[in-house]
Amino acid sequence: MWNRSTTATGEKTSMKDDVRKENEQLCIELDNLGREHKKLKQIVDQLSTDYEESKAYDPLRRYEKLKGMVKRTIMHLKLNPDEPNTIQAGVVGGLMQGCRDISHQAESARRREDKYSKMSRQELQQENVHLQTQVREMRRKCAIIRDVIDNLQKHFNASKRHPAIQRYNMLKAMVKTVIHDELI
Repeated sequence: MWNRSTTATGEKTSMKDDVRKENEQLCIELDNLGREHKKLKQIVDQLSTDYEESKAYDPLRRYEKLKGMVKRTIMHLKLNPDEPNTIQAGVVGGLMQGCRDISHQAESARRREDKYSKMSRQELQQENVHLQTQVREMRRKCAIIRDVIDNLQKHFNASKRHPAIQRYNMLKAMVKTVIHDELI
């Protein structure tokens, strides 16, 4: 027969393992969301840089630049909206990025193991609650950027019906709306 103290100890260990697995999943998800947010933020930052640089051009050339930067911004999001790090420069660049990602994940796992091995089950649960909050916030931030770029696409497509002079002003307003959005 099983000894009750042995069974109770086994159950506690099992529960701590479950909490630890949840913690590991949350950490991985948060890390992935962080990379995705960084990519999305880089898209918006590039749009902002391009917009500032376009101010040096005459209106006719700037109009073409504005169209190009809006199209490029939309295309970056549409290439693969759900997976971060998929916009890569060729196979070799993709392979090197994959190796860096695996190395980063392994290093993160080692650091988490060192940190969490000393924590009690209750401390791990508190950490999980904190991580869940961070994951929700990061998802919200990514969704905001995606929504802003989706709105940019809708307005860009709607602007195609207007003459070039009117569309030029519309394009400027669209880009300003994205780069000056307070929630990004």
